Amino acid sequence: MRKTLGKLAFCLVGCFFLGGIATAVCNDIASNSTTSIEPKTNGPADRLISQTIQRVAQGPAFDAKVRQRVWVSGREILGVGTYEQAGQGSGQFNLQVTMLDGDGKHTLQQVSDGRLAWTREQIGEQITLRRVDVGRLDQWVNDSLASLFGRGSLSSTSPAALKPSVRVGAWTEMLDTIASEHDLTLQSGQLEGRDVWIVKGTLRDDVRAQRLQEFGTTTWPELCPTQVVVLIARSNDPESDFGKGLPLRIEYWGDPAMPSSVDGKKVLSASDDAGPNDADINASEASVVDDSTVEPRTSSQRMLNCPLISLIELYSLRPISPPPIGRFRFENQDLDVEFTNETDRYLSRYGIAITERQSRLLRR
Repeated sequence: MRKTLGKLAFCLVGCFFLGGIATAVCNDIASNSTTSIEPKTNGPADRLISQTIQRVAQGPAFDAKVRQRVWVSGREILGVGTYEQAGQGSGQFNLQVTMLDGDGKHTLQQVSDGRLAWTREQIGEQITLRRVDVGRLDQWVNDSLASLFGRGSLSSTSPAALKPSVRVGAWTEMLDTIASEHDLTLQSGQLEGRDVWIVKGTLRDDVRAQRLQEFGTTTWPELCPTQVVVLIARSNDPESDFGKGLPLRIEYWGDPAMPSSVDGKKVLSASDDAGPNDADINASEASVVDDSTVEPRTSSQRMLNCPLISLIELYSLRPISPPPIGRFRFENQDLDVEFTNETDRYLSRYGIAITERQSRLLRR
């Protein structure tokens, strides 16, 4: 039970290096897949997410506090932490989260100095280390794209150029994954009196099919999210005069507990009161289009039928002077723990297969 709670507590914050949201949530069920996911057409919500990624990666340095709540097995697990980044396209960030599940304390750290990105996760006594050589990722991707560009293989409709290294880890990768794996819609609303954009997404059918193939089952695991809500600030915080265009809140929801309609009539779950309280969903009180139905469902109906799996909040955002690079260097104190290098998996996103020589470099 402790292992399950620990992994689920981190699956939605620590998914950046684990191959996507659904795979991360169910990382005990299946390994990463090599099957590619078809690109989709960008709409207003996709463009807003792209702008938000640009804002996080290329904007000024800032720090913030992080809070995450995960609901599993009838229990709520709370995590708190901090986030700091240098911005300006440096790819330098430091995310630290500590979670308590009643049985112990679990910690997650993701840190990148723009050359090496590390993830250290400790659940009980078990420690795992993962690394991405983001400096080499930039070099090898750029070399490959440069050779293709000579043959006119680069499209003028490609997303705004961001170095691959700044798309690794923390909020940029989380948002990137959300955009690529979900069909998105855009609305406006308020969060605690503050104007926000509300991006709502439903897991794409082809992604769902791929995940089921990976899981080796025809039944979708109940703790794997299939819907997501992202709240993005439309204006600066009045106290700090900062934060416009940054994400404030990310919600992950599961499939409906019961079919949303039977013979054309809506059916509500028998456990209508089992979810989080109304304060947890105030920001989502707008209609939600679920691709599994022929008509929109309101957020209250969505709440009644779908479990809220995790809620991540980014708050107390404030601008800072760019910290020294030493703040973003990982000090490995677990020399007896063998790390996993995942650079080749990130290269595969760009259709690049590494050579044996490059593979040896990643093992250093």
